[in-house]
Amino acid sequence: MAARLGSLFFVIHDADEGNMAVDPDSSLADVEIVTQDYSIVARCRALNERLRLIDLLNNPEMTHLQLADVRVRQLLTSQEVIAAEGPFFIDKQSVVMGRSLATPEAEARRNELHRLDHVEKTKQRMVVFAPPFRIVGNIQLVKEADLTIALPKLFDSFLAVTEARTVHEGASGLAWDDGFVVVNGRSIEMIGLSTERGSDPTAVGGAADVQERGFSEMPSAME
Repeated sequence: MAARLGSLFFVIHDADEGNMAVDPDSSLADVEIVTQDYSIVARCRALNERLRLIDLLNNPEMTHLQLADVRVRQLLTSQEVIAAEGPFFIDKQSVVMGRSLATPEAEARRNELHRLDHVEKTKQRMVVFAPPFRIVGNIQLVKEADLTIALPKLFDSFLAVTEARTVHEGASGLAWDDGFVVVNGRSIEMIGLSTERGSDPTAVGGAADVQERGFSEMPSAME
């Protein structure tokens, strides 16, 4: 039986099909995907030693991201909506941001394989508004690039943000740190050089309790 949850499409195996209830093992998960309403922790079998999440999302031939061993939680309440073995598909353009759950060693190996592909770049501290999130972090731009040309191009693809601080604009108290996130440029409404004050990631919009956890582990906004 097929089911749809907003932009998420998945297959449910019921008892009539001879399958037990699925309880995916979160330790097998290697990605976390965030839409405007949901956090999805899952396994993405398309990833390998060379292929990174950002490469997969920027593949123009792929319109949907296929996942397995999935847990879906409501973003604001952390309430689990469904756990499913799969297959499970997400409309790629509904993805606001995501991150790899692979070990740092595995990610380092993947990045090393792409090192020769890169031209010389420099870090720029940017603020990104991708509703319902505001993200302050570093974005790699070609060295000495003209920002009036480089920044508009970021709206066209998924981009990497490092040393990221993310605030949920719609819920006071929801903010967290992450070393690396992938942001959908088509979800971005505004982007520019950051003017954050000190180390406060909530300089715009009020105070928040910064979490050093994944999106799916955020405290409930209703508490």
